[in-house]
Amino acid sequence: MDLEKMAASIRQKFPIYDNAGLEILQADEIFKARVVLGEKTQNHVHMMHAAFLFLGGEFLGGLVPMRHLNHPEKFQPVVRDLKIDFKAPALTSITAQAVFTQAEADEMNQQLEESGRFDFTLVADLTDEAGTLVAQTTANYALRNFSGK
Repeated sequence: MDLEKMAASIRQKFPIYDNAGLEILQADEIFKARVVLGEKTQNHVHMMHAAFLFLGGEFLGGLVPMRHLNHPEKFQPVVRDLKIDFKAPALTSITAQAVFTQAEADEMNQQLEESGRFDFTLVADLTDEAGTLVAQTTANYALRNFSGK
């Protein structure tokens, strides 16, 4: 899996990810994405805007199915809700990281085959370049056949 090619495609299709300078760093059982602190992502006091911290945590819930779905043409993820706890100012670019195991991926695909539905929760830690936890997200996702294919 070419992560840079995947990130480039996502940035092209969805300009918000281009504005974020999104990079996919890892996508196996550990999922990591980077959001760049810059002119398009900073707030009025030059720290990362809350919207881009939200984006970093929420994106991982879409990356999990991109990596693990047996039938990506049939099932699509949507975020049901997301809670974010801000821990410290993000004065640098951030890395969002979450875990979704192969066992969870197997369960996801089995439930989708059986019922066409799968819900999951993903907790992501967002850290700055020094490794300081700046935020944590807890997001609930639904996988369904939203396209009707």
